[in-house]
Order: sequence, then C-alpha cells, then structure tokens
Amino acid sequence: MKKFCNADYDALRNVQNLTVSPAGTHAVYTLQRLNPAADAYQTCLWLLDLRTGDSRRLTSGTRDNGAFWLDETHVAFSGIRGEPAADATVLYAIDITGGEAEEYLRIPRPGAQISHLGGSRFLARIDTDVNREAEKEAPGWRSFDEYPYMGDGAGYVNKHRRALFLWDNEQKELKQLTAPLMQTYMTYFSEDVIPAEDGFFFVGYEYDRDAAGKACICKYLWQTGETRVLCTDDCYVFSFVRFGDRIHYAAWAIEAGPKIAAIRIRSVSEEGGDLRTDAEPDWELGSLRQREGKTMVTRTLRSVPEMARWEPDGSFTRLATPGVCPTRAIPVGEDVVFTAWEPNRLQEVYRWRGGEVVRLTHHNDELYRTYAFSKPEPLTVRCGDEEICGWVMKPTNFKSGKRYPGILNVHGGPHGCFNESFVMEHQRWCSEGYFVFFCNPRGSTTYGLEFMNVTGQLGESDFEQLMCFTDRVLEACPELDGNRLAITGQSYGGYMSNWAIGHTDRFRAAVPRMSISNWISMHGTSDERWYGDHVIAATPWKDPLLAWKQSPICYADRVKTPTLLIQHEKDQRCPLEQAQQMYLALLERGVPTKLMVNLGCFHGGRKVSQLLHDIDVMLEWFAAYLTEEASGKTPQGAFAAAEQE
Repeated sequence: MKKFCNADYDALRNVQNLTVSPAGTHAVYTLQRLNPAADAYQTCLWLLDLRTGDSRRLTSGTRDNGAFWLDETHVAFSGIRGEPAADATVLYAIDITGGEAEEYLRIPRPGAQISHLGGSRFLARIDTDVNREAEKEAPGWRSFDEYPYMGDGAGYVNKHRRALFLWDNEQKELKQLTAPLMQTYMTYFSEDVIPAEDGFFFVGYEYDRDAAGKACICKYLWQTGETRVLCTDDCYVFSFVRFGDRIHYAAWAIEAGPKIAAIRIRSVSEEGGDLRTDAEPDWELGSLRQREGKTMVTRTLRSVPEMARWEPDGSFTRLATPGVCPTRAIPVGEDVVFTAWEPNRLQEVYRWRGGEVVRLTHHNDELYRTYAFSKPEPLTVRCGDEEICGWVMKPTNFKSGKRYPGILNVHGGPHGCFNESFVMEHQRWCSEGYFVFFCNPRGSTTYGLEFMNVTGQLGESDFEQLMCFTDRVLEACPELDGNRLAITGQSYGGYMSNWAIGHTDRFRAAVPRMSISNWISMHGTSDERWYGDHVIAATPWKDPLLAWKQSPICYADRVKTPTLLIQHEKDQRCPLEQAQQMYLALLERGVPTKLMVNLGCFHGGRKVSQLLHDIDVMLEWFAAYLTEEASGKTPQGAFAAAEQE
C-alpha cells in the first residue's frame, strides 16, 4: 500500500450536512474535497435515494453547500454560478429528477444565512451596522465602545448585529424583525429557529455595551411584531427543541465557579419566566434533529458517540449502533438516517432500521484500499484516583525491535475530547515514522461533570495526567524512544505545550499552535475573555497572581526545549500577541525558537496550502531534534522557503 503524503489529501472525501426530503424518499448531503492544486476546500451536493440506496452527484459546482428542501423534488442551496454577487445573497434551486441548477432567490444584501419558513417566506440572518453614521467603518479609522469589538473570523464587530429579516420571495420584500441591538445566534447542533403557529422561537441577546457571554431564548410574534424574551442564561446554547408548551435547550454554562463547564438541559415555557434545569448529564450533547414528531440526538459518553431518541417526557432512549459513531441523526418513519464514522474512518451515510445498521455511501473505500494508515489502539491508564482514556498509533512502517520517536498531541479546550476518529495530521505524522499518542486528561468532556472541573487549576492535574499517560505509553511501547519525544497541540493544546516546556525537559521539541501564554493579556485581547476568566478563576484585577501563576510565560525562564510557535494572524480567540510574547521570551534566553504566522487566518481557518505547509514545517522541526541523526540546528527547507516569500 502507498505512503500517505500531503499531495494525497486530494483523495479524502468528507460527508457533511445531511438533510432528508419532506416525505423521506431522498437525502442530500455535501461532499467536501481538499484540493491542493486549487488551494481550496471544494464542495458539491450529492443525492441519495433512500428507497434504493443509490447515490449520485447532484450539482456540478465546487462551492455548493447549505442545502435545504423546498418540496419533495426541489433543493435550494448556496453556490456560485458565473461572477459572484458582491451586493446580494443568491440561492439556486435544482430539480432532483433532472435539469440544471437555476437562480431561485436573490436578496439584496450580501452574506445572508437563510432558512425556509414555508411557501415563499424565508428567514435571513444579515449583518447590520448600528453605529452612529459618523462612526461607521471608514478607510482610515475605526472606533469602539462595546465588547466584543472584534470577532474571530468576523473582523470588526463593534455595534454590528446579525439581525433577523423576513424575505418574501414573491413580493421581493425584505423586512427587519429584530431590534437594532439584538444579536442573534445560530445554534451549533439544531435548526436555527423553531416555528410556531403565531411566530417562531430563536436564540438572541440584546446589549449595548458588553455581551458578557449571555444568551436569551426569544419568541417573535407575527401579529404584533414583538420579540418576547422568555429567559436569559449565562451560557452558550448548543441546540433547542420544542416539546408541548416548553422550549428545551442544551446549555454550556459559563458562569464563575467549578461548574463553568456544566452541560445542562434546561427548559422554559412558551410564556416565559419559569426557567428550570431538567438535567445535568455526564454525556456531551451533539446534533439534534426533530422531524415527524420525533427527536433524534447524538451524544458522547466517555469519548464514544451514540444515538438516542429524546422523548417528550425528557428521557432518552438509546439506539445501539455497534462500531459506528453517529454525528447527525434524522428520523425517517421508523428508520433513522444518519452520518457517522467508524474507528479510524471518515464519515459516511448510514441507516438504522429495526436495530440493524447499514452503510449507504462508500466515498472513501478506495482511499483505504490505496494508502497505508495507522490504527489508534486504546490505552486506559490509572493516574492517582482517576482513569485516563487515550490511544497510541504506531508508525505506518512499524517494525518490531526498531526504535522510533514520538509525538504527544493535546486536544483543544480544555473542555474538548479526543476519540478514535480519522485525524489527518495524526496519519501524516505516523506515515513519517512517528509514534503518535493522545488522551483525555482532567478537563476533558464526556467523562462526567466532576472530571471536567479544572477551574483555577490549569497546569496542575491536567498536566500531571498527561505526563502520567506519557509514562504508561513508554512502558507499553518499548519501541518508542523516550529520549526523542515532542509535544504539540492547538488552542488549549498549544497552552499545554507552552506549559509543559516550562515544567519538564523530557520533550526534545515542542510546537504550540494557536496557543495561550499569558492570561493577563488574554483578558484584554481575546474575543471570549469571559471563558478564560472563568476557567482560571481570576482576572488582572481579581487575583492577578493566580492568573499569572497559570500563565506559561511565567515559567519561560526555565525553558530549554527547542520550540516552534505557529499562530494565526487574525486569530481573535487566541491572539497573535500570545505567541509573540512566548517567542520573544525564548529568543532572549537563547532557546532555539521560531515563530511562524499564517497570514489572513483566524482561529479556525486556514487555506489548504497553509494546512499542508504547517505539516511540512512541523515535520522539519521534529526531524531537526528527534531523529537519531538530529544535528540540533534550526531546520531549513520549508522555513527557508517561507522566509523568501
């Protein structure tokens, strides 16, 4: 089998955004391709006949996505045909029985996010600027008087609101529904709005100075044009659903105290004013889809995703899918159609019927037949009173008796979670001859509320458990050379990489990515300061010593590990200055260090070329310090090429 290289990313196919027709006869999904030659993530729509199991490509574009059904045979989607519209949002429609896509809808405002309300009526989320005329965006200046004034991936957002508008496609009329200062939020894992006979429910929050991480469950009334706030909560709303006369929602609590990371199922009546907590489950809620009076959710417990029906009485009925990990589940009669992954495999579409699970699509079968991939092998270890779940991946060309270097990868968060899914960068590192190991230390989700609690203790038990897991990996894998280890990670994983090199010399190389180094400056520069403040249980004015003690920059004078910092230029979540501080501290102390900045990128966005370049420079950094022949000199290659550009 062939070695998997950067050029082979073009062979990966990612199945996303599954949606089912009103009568349940067909499904449409997005198929994403990473195209290195075009330096683009290309997407098109595929059609799946749920009666026969046959699938075919539906659209011919390379930027088609966001599909929803207009009726049983017509699908609307966003895409580009010809020259992109600079001053409008355009949707196209296609007949699944045959024919080409044609323009269906054109709203005279760019960047709208559109939902179908039925008939000719559509709900559009549109960016509005409610600054005073003299303070609106100008070529030479900006002024700010609220927070957040910049948003990750959004640029300057001072008094910018994502407002709700009604678009009538027959009358060609656009009407703003929400108040000027109302910010509306798209839920992560459910439909954007819940229709009602007299209006619709949505998530939003009105403010004129500080958003402060709050959210409201709201109802818009068609007859009066009133927006009624049913409840206000200190949380992120991940999804919401209607049962009877109550709105239930999944909340990620972000208030101060040990329960910052609590996952709560809460509900409020349609009249409002009686907010209650229905459950604080140990599992993490994922996708939620309601159809034909049935509600399906995906949830993750101890890093294993599963599928369940959310019953109107608040209980959950698990539907077993052995060896298959659901990500989005849609009820279709007595069946469930869902996207899922199998361990170390990319997503496909599946069907659950009477307890039997059948895979319906096969977009990546040729990938697995062509390339050699490493398999994550589970390793659960005891660290003090707690069990830590993790995995080890051997080098793709592994030979017993040979010694190999290794890479510890730390997930983001700290409230995040690793599992056995297919991770592209893990496969690339394994293909170049590295052991790769990773785990879910204290702070990780899906292992219970108590385990998630690291408030005010970052760098303590979480770091200790990562080192404990590393020790056990070395014991279990005699071919892994403990003198040739590296650490890396993104976001919180970058924070922990910075932290580790100030507290141990066991790593011969480190690559913190999109990292945090100084919680005091993070308070004034991050677009989500409240999350960081609550996690560390401190601010620069409330216990600054505690904030400083949890900052990796505090221990930079101890660092000896050669460190490559990768940060994104326009990252507002973990700003560029965080890496700049760490870089300068190491440079001043003579530590081999390098700072690489991905231009134009925010916290979660990179071009394909930047993603692949990151892998190249990381591999060269590892090779400079982890191979048996390592000279210890700063690597050239991709760094030199980047510096010449």
